[in-house]
Parts: sequence; C-alpha cells; structure tokens
Amino acid sequence: MIFMENKITPPFKFFYSDFINWSKQTEGKHILTFQPKTTQELVVAVNWAYQEKYRVRPLGNMHNWSQLTIANGENNSRVLLIDLKKYLNSMRIEVMGNYGVVTAQTGVSMEALLTKLEKSKLGFLATPAPGDLTLGGVLAIGAHGTGMPATGEERPAGGCYGTLSNSIVSLTAIVWDETAQSYVLKTFQRNDKDISAFMVHIGRALIVEVTLQVPRNKRLRCQSYVNIPASDLFAEQADRKNSFASFVERSGRAEAIWFPFTEEPWLKVWTENPTYNGVSRRVSSPFNYPFSDNLPASLEKLIKNFTTGHPEAAPAVGNAELELVKAGLGTTLSFDLWGWSKDLLLYVKPSTLRVTANGYAILTRRDKMQQVIYDFVQKYREMVALYQTRNSYPMNNAVEIRVTGVDNPDESIVAGAQVAAFSAARRREDRPDWDTVIWLDNLSHPDTPDANVFYQQMEQWIFEHFSGDYAECRVEWSKGWGYTPEGTWENERVINQLIPASLTRGADENNWQSAMDILDKYDPHHLFTSPLLERLSKAGR
Repeated sequence: MIFMENKITPPFKFFYSDFINWSKQTEGKHILTFQPKTTQELVVAVNWAYQEKYRVRPLGNMHNWSQLTIANGENNSRVLLIDLKKYLNSMRIEVMGNYGVVTAQTGVSMEALLTKLEKSKLGFLATPAPGDLTLGGVLAIGAHGTGMPATGEERPAGGCYGTLSNSIVSLTAIVWDETAQSYVLKTFQRNDKDISAFMVHIGRALIVEVTLQVPRNKRLRCQSYVNIPASDLFAEQADRKNSFASFVERSGRAEAIWFPFTEEPWLKVWTENPTYNGVSRRVSSPFNYPFSDNLPASLEKLIKNFTTGHPEAAPAVGNAELELVKAGLGTTLSFDLWGWSKDLLLYVKPSTLRVTANGYAILTRRDKMQQVIYDFVQKYREMVALYQTRNSYPMNNAVEIRVTGVDNPDESIVAGAQVAAFSAARRREDRPDWDTVIWLDNLSHPDTPDANVFYQQMEQWIFEHFSGDYAECRVEWSKGWGYTPEGTWENERVINQLIPASLTRGADENNWQSAMDILDKYDPHHLFTSPLLERLSKAGR
C-alpha cells in the first residue's frame, strides 16, 4: 500500500486504488480510498468529504454487476471510497434460547460471519453462495440464497425465508444532523418507520453496524442431480415427480444451473438432515465444488473461441461445462454432501468464471412457482432458437433459478417491524397469498455480441408477462437490468416507470416515493450517491 499526498490534504491517511467489478466491465482508476480504523475516524472522513464536495462510496469486494458504486469510465476525481473490510469487521453474538442475535460491523465477510455464528450453534436458513461478500454489500442490495419452508416444515425461531435484510433487528448509519450541521451516527430500530429505506438501500446510504436475528444452526444434506431432463425439471405440471416445484415441496431448498444448449441441468437440493445418514460425504468446510472454481485449459480455449469471432462455439462450451460438472462431482465425491449449513451454502469462490448476469425476482403464489419457471423456460428456448438461426449466441452461459420466501416483517422478533421498502422480495400488502419469489438469472460472457439486444427483449417480455393477478416482476439490484441495445442500466422506461411501480403496487405507506424521501431526509446533500443512483432517486417522481 502506497500512501500518497493529496493537494487537498485530507485529515486521515489515504491511498489510491482501482475499482473493478466482478465481470470486469465497470472500472475506475486511481480513486481516493480510506480504511478507517474506528467509526469515529469514519465520521471524520465523511464530513471532510461533504465539506470538500466529494461523493462517498462504500467499497466491498466488488462482487457486483450493477453500477451502483461508480459508473464505468467516469471521472472519479471527486469520489472517496470507504473500505471497511480491514478494520470495521468486529462481531459479538448473544444466544437467546432457541435463537440468537449477532451485532456485526458491515466490513465483515459473509464467510467470517457464518464461521463465527457456527461456533455459537447459529446459522441463517439461506445465504448467498459467495463467501467473500461483505455483510454491508449483502444488505445494501437485498442479497438472498435459496430456500423456503418445505411441506410441513415450521419456521424456526429467529429464522427468515426471504433476503438477509429481513433478519435486521437494528442498524447504525451515518446520517445528516440538521442541528449539528454535520454527518453523525444514528441507530434505527426495526420498528422505526424510517428504517424501511435503509435495510436495502441500494448504495444510497452508509451502514456501519447491524444487529441480525439468527436461528439455531442446521445440518443439511446437499444432493446434486445431473440426470433429470430439463423437460421434466421445468415441466408445466408442478405435480410431476421431478419438477422443480416438487423438489421445493419435499426439501424447501433447490437451485437449478442450466448450461446453454444442454438438456440436463445441474440441480442442487438441500434437505434438513439433523443426523448423519451413513451415505453422504461429511464436509467440515465450504466451497466443495473445486471443479467449478478453476476451469481446465481446454474449456478456456473454447470460451476464447466464441469471444474472438466464433460464436458458433457456444453450444460446445455449454456441453463442455456440463461434462465438467458431471466429472467433477464424481471425482470429488460431491454428489451427496452432509454438514453444517455454512459448509453447504457457501460454494462460489473469487476464482469462479467471471460472467455478466441479469436478474429478476418474480413474486407470486407458491402454487404458481412451476408455471412461472415453465413460462420463462419456454420463452428462453424460443428466443435462443431464433437467435441461433442468425448464427448469434448471446446466451452462452448458464441460466440460474432459485426460490425464496418473501421478506415478511412478521418473521421479525421485533414487534411492529417495518418492511424493507426497496427489497425485491418485499411482500405485497394487498396480496398476502403471494408468498414466493422466483429468482431468474441469465448469464453470458462479457462483451458477447447481441447480448444486450437479447436481454432487452427478454426483459420486456418478463415485465409484461409476469404482471396483473399472475405475478409481479422486480429487478435484482446487484445484476443487470434496464437494457437497451447500447448498454445496461440505460432503459429510461424501466428505470423511471417499471422499477418504481413494481415497489409501489400493493404497498402501504412504505412505498418507493416515501423511501426515497427518507433517504433524502437523512442525506439531503446526496453525499452517498453515484450517477446511476441519482437517476433512480429521480425515478417515479
């Protein structure tokens, strides 16, 4: 780390760093960066940035696709990146009978947090798959895993089936204080009305510390299947033995990874299994699919082919990826695993193939889950086939499908808990029967020709099809959305109309507009913002 002198001379030690996101499509060079050792140092830096007309952007591990932190190629000479990872990562846990609470600073990684919780016999029902995510980053965008109650399963004390943000009990943010005429620390309780805008703030706030409710830890069994035809898994009938919905009914936790131009998805199914079954391979650490983290040279060569003028290689890549999974599951004995939740729910490493992704959350009734998946898959097949006739292969990586419950404040241990206003999984007050969220992600390799055109057409269909009394479509904040043929996060109709409407329909007073007003109230100078966030702040007004 090289410390450099700035002409403005901030009252803290700083350095310059480069920003590069997960897909390597958003970059910023030589940006002023600070690693505060205490919250007091952090407050000093924030107020300095305000006085010097800088923007303040929290910096995590950049495992994100959307340009919520910075815009690609923009002038970042007036941006201060705040990196909380090195010092502001402490945790303290209190076990309260059959559940517990953890108070953690937001620079902590999810792997470190889950590891410490496990030692206290606590663990979330579902978590995102990467372990290197910071807690602050996870909460900012309403990150999720996959999981909802299986048939007959009772929600454990302290458990939540939606995003991790629904587990928040309280949080401490840096906000503007009109009396002091400066930014200060303020703690919000879950039953404070204004907390609704902070639990999923999409980068428009700086959260320093949170307290989360956590249920007792569970031992899980994770079984992988690569022999179920897509026609069965994604069938229209939910009662088919091997339909996706049937696995959710039996186990509650399932994920499908469907490689392009293949007919056998990689299905992972997690089942609560308190005692060892004598069959599964015991595991005591996470990331048990090493074959997906480091690609063989032959596959890397295939990928290079279609990214350098040979798009027709895409089907071969998809089939090679599936064969890699089949072989890898066998050679590592990973078809059937058993262990604590952390060791089975964390499985994505930083070395995993970097792809670009778009993402949507479809809110609907549980009995419509299979229909939503079937409709999407039929449209996907139709579009892929049409593009293939043009020798175009924009969808050259996997489709991922996961399912969670909604963010329901009734699952909070706090009486009068508020809903996370900006959560893609927030429940609709007027549709209590809509208890299910299907997360649909389309992946492709960066800079693939025709990808943005494909994504725009798919996005338009998704918003139109999943609407009315059938379902509600919302964007997944961390992924790609708002497509035009020229780029991502550029479609004015999606940003100005569809997104605000999707988080307003069926809402009580905690709607899109009221939540934006709350953020403006606590940050009237728009210190915590970026070009994309500024556009979202004006949307729907």
